[in-house]
Amino acid sequence: MDSVDMKLLKMLNRNARVSLSAMGREVGLSTSGVRRRIKQLERTGLIKGYAAIVDSQKLGQGLTAFLSVDVDAQGMRELTSSLSRSHEVYELHRTTGGHNLMIKVRARDLEGLNKFIEDRLHSFDSVKSVQTTVVMETIKEALMNL
Repeated sequence: MDSVDMKLLKMLNRNARVSLSAMGREVGLSTSGVRRRIKQLERTGLIKGYAAIVDSQKLGQGLTAFLSVDVDAQGMRELTSSLSRSHEVYELHRTTGGHNLMIKVRARDLEGLNKFIEDRLHSFDSVKSVQTTVVMETIKEALMNL
């Protein structure tokens, strides 16, 4: 990966719908040269895919919370498999420290968050504790900082 690839990644990160010709003008390549480089970044797995950035509030999920969960090792796989399929779960990370699982959750409101915790977490015997941090304001959120 060179500086041109990095510029292409930055442009795609800002707007994945930018035209190949506009990208080419910016980096000094032909449209086919840009296409070739992007295909190579996709083949190597550096670009995993493309997605729309959706406004969660407009979907009725205006509350964001981080849940620090302590899970028995025996139940981790079953729990994470279940949570991975949940539309409220935006991020799911195995962590070190006091808790071994960190979950970013979005819900309609506090009642919806409480229902998620009771129905989706406390229904697993492997969950020993849940510490909830509710987001008051999001100052910065990025998919990738390039």
